[in-house]
Amino acid sequence: MSAGMAGRRPPTLRRAVAHPGVWSVPATALLVLVAMPFNDGFYTFWVNYDAQGDAQQYELLHTTRIFRYTSGVLCGQALALLAGAALAVRNTQARALAAAVPLAALLAGVAVTVAYPLARAREGVFFPTGALDDPVLVRVVLCEVAAYPLYAAGGVGLGALLRGRLRRPATRWPLVLLFLLGWFAATLTGLVQDDRFGAPSGLLWAVSPIAAGTAIALAGLSTDVWAVPPVVVGDGGCGAGVALLVSAAAYALGLNLLARWARRRALARTDRLPPRQPDH
Repeated sequence: MSAGMAGRRPPTLRRAVAHPGVWSVPATALLVLVAMPFNDGFYTFWVNYDAQGDAQQYELLHTTRIFRYTSGVLCGQALALLAGAALAVRNTQARALAAAVPLAALLAGVAVTVAYPLARAREGVFFPTGALDDPVLVRVVLCEVAAYPLYAAGGVGLGALLRGRLRRPATRWPLVLLFLLGWFAATLTGLVQDDRFGAPSGLLWAVSPIAAGTAIALAGLSTDVWAVPPVVVGDGGCGAGVALLVSAAAYALGLNLLARWARRRALARTDRLPPRQPDH
């Protein structure tokens, strides 16, 4: 191999760091840390900046508790999808799926493992029971982390469809930025819902990030704080959680089937092309 060819090959360390399995794990942990202050002040900033009385104080504490224990989980879902897309660019669709699903499960575990001790340290002595004894909190956490493999699989299908564009930096980064902006807007739409979903219910099934944010918001706010002891009213975000999992699964299946169909169509068109004539 000539020196020129060797010089054009990407360094081994650079290629290793660029692998989704390498950068996605520390990125997930970092997102948990960055999101924790946001979750601490979410209730005061978005719901009630002047909580007064025992009932409102309990609502503040309960909502903040759920947001703390789910810190970074919603950001991690977007990261799981991006990791799946990145794997599809580097591998065949089948190999990308085989790698993306366990990687997403790992990312979900990292998010929960990092958030739990941080949230527990901030909790104090306000609750008579531990976080693991709160059925609403446990349910919403399990629902959110169960969406990780589905998002990663959907990312594989999306990456396979956009493989050509994602391989070119000139088109890759605008697409990633547009995706993140849309994801942030949809997630925030879900998070700012009050004790019931005020938008058309079809959005929960059509836009997974809205459902993910709504599930967390309603889990914290769907509590009758005037009852003694406080009780959950409505479904506590359970319906939004179901919509999240169903829509994420539908997108994962649909995108991968579409990518497979597009690949077969491209190969069929290639086979129908006449042989290229040699240049004279």
